[in-house]
Amino acid sequence: MFLPIQLQMENRACLVVGGSEVAARKCIKLLEYGANVTAVAPFFSNNPVWQAAQLTTIAAPYDCSLLKGMLLVIAATDDPLVNQIILADAAARGILAQRVDHADAGDFLLPATLQRGRLAISFATDGVNPALSRLLRDQTEVLYDEVYADYIELMAAVRKETAWQQLPKAQRKKGLRNMACVVAKVLPLLRSGRQDKARQLLEIAAGIRKAANSEPGCVYLIGAGPGDTGLITVKGMQRLKEADLVLYDGYANPLLLQQNCPFAEHIDVGKHKGGNCPTQDEINALLLAKAQSGLVVARLKGGDPLMFGRGGEEARMLAKYGIPFEIIPGVSSGLAVPAYAGIPVTDREFASSVGFYSMHKKEGKLLADTEWQRMANGPDTLVLLMGSTVLHEIAENLIRCGRSPSTPVALITKGTGAEQTRYLGTLATIATLADHYRPARPGIIVVGDVVRVVPEMDWFPCKTLEEDN
Repeated sequence: MFLPIQLQMENRACLVVGGSEVAARKCIKLLEYGANVTAVAPFFSNNPVWQAAQLTTIAAPYDCSLLKGMLLVIAATDDPLVNQIILADAAARGILAQRVDHADAGDFLLPATLQRGRLAISFATDGVNPALSRLLRDQTEVLYDEVYADYIELMAAVRKETAWQQLPKAQRKKGLRNMACVVAKVLPLLRSGRQDKARQLLEIAAGIRKAANSEPGCVYLIGAGPGDTGLITVKGMQRLKEADLVLYDGYANPLLLQQNCPFAEHIDVGKHKGGNCPTQDEINALLLAKAQSGLVVARLKGGDPLMFGRGGEEARMLAKYGIPFEIIPGVSSGLAVPAYAGIPVTDREFASSVGFYSMHKKEGKLLADTEWQRMANGPDTLVLLMGSTVLHEIAENLIRCGRSPSTPVALITKGTGAEQTRYLGTLATIATLADHYRPARPGIIVVGDVVRVVPEMDWFPCKTLEEDN
């Protein structure tokens, strides 16, 4: 087993035996951390690293005398026997050694590392599969941006202050924990260019500054996607991790909370059938109060926050009261759910236009006659959200206003999830089909010839119910 450890490499002497591209990459890694590197080989590749100022090259075969004074050695030749000899020579002298052709036979590994200033996040598999280590490192890169480097530099600056040095040891220990715990509040300040405020917050957490008037927090309006947890954006996940509090609706997958912000406070503000659901005014008031108290608040919405999600109303309310906010778009259910059901909302063969409509109007009203006319005679594809309970009215009005009764229709429920079901019919039959099976909610309705491609694009597990079933 390899013990993860950080070594001070500044001006430390290291030897790399070999002149190949593999050896060059090892030299680059050591040079990045300030080591003085000597490379020995009969021949060297064309890599420019061999010209680096802190690198000494010796065009000669390996000789054990080169090990004198070295902190570590890397055997990177093409000859397994030579690599084995190098490890044996190093062991006899108490020098750490690694061989690139047999990594787990050596004393150390160079893990795949993500560097953000002084923050280092490393991945290793004890030499089993370095490719996996690099893959995990690359995936982590998007979760920890450059702002983390600024955050750590601010903490370092706080620790240099005289007031910090004068604190008793126990208070410094507590201050370090507190500075780590306010990361969710500091990062948004740094991202918005408010370095002074970020430093003040760290100084308060460290215990060397008294809190003045409470600074307002901020709000992230995040689109969670329609259900599949893989459909939230990278930025959406990142902002969730920063949250002190999450206000989520009924269409956001609760697994996102467990995976990204398990220690934040979670408040369900969704609309639930038969439940005591908060009004939009109540949600706005809660959102405002929590942000004004200094919390980092994530408003997590199914789909996209602005696509029939009332995110615009909430953003305008926050702006009115001077609360900083950020909008993180999400994958709209109007696009994702049909796609998971094998239905493209546009297609060069069937449809060159699409319209998205919310069937849930204020005070339960249906569309006006002029709106039905525009829908019936407008886009090739209609994607209707929140319309399951008025399916009869939708079919009747579209037919009345000119859409053919034989127009294909799909009703998709529990979209992008394991229980996804699609009901396939026409404008003339879909309501009767729904009456018979009583579909679950939520549901999305797709009207148009694009529904015909379902048999050819049936890629996601989906129960199908049709007129003839």
